[in-house]
Amino acid sequence: MTYARIVVGTDGSATASIAVAHAAALAAACGSELLIVTAFQPNHSSTAVEDVPEDLEWAVTDSAAAAQHVADAARLASEQGVRPELVHIIAEAGDPADALVGVAEARSADVIVVGSKGMNSASRFLLGNVPNKVSHHAPCDVLIVRTTVR
Repeated sequence: MTYARIVVGTDGSATASIAVAHAAALAAACGSELLIVTAFQPNHSSTAVEDVPEDLEWAVTDSAAAAQHVADAARLASEQGVRPELVHIIAEAGDPADALVGVAEARSADVIVVGSKGMNSASRFLLGNVPNKVSHHAPCDVLIVRTTVR
């Protein structure tokens, strides 16, 4: 199976960079388009991030910080060998999982790559998490990259 269009999410974190690197390596190997997506909540200040639990930092990310997250991920993709014309950066207002699934649907993606961050925390049962939600609602394959150590 060759993946022609790969969607990957980032929130600018170190663990998200691991997922981006995996997605970029896959895109480089397949000559695929790589759609790098980040989510943000409008009208929030990024200065409040230090007071927010790590799993919810995306919710206080403003559009400028979101744009920086995807730009940094695009540079990482370039370093992994993805041709610049095949990299597309997308910053969407709203929930991260909804943004990933929405982009995958709208762009007819073949696979969504997400990190495993949040899958081992107790809050996943109460709040859900991005990889879990994406895996249940994706219109395509989902690759969950182990980005945390137990």
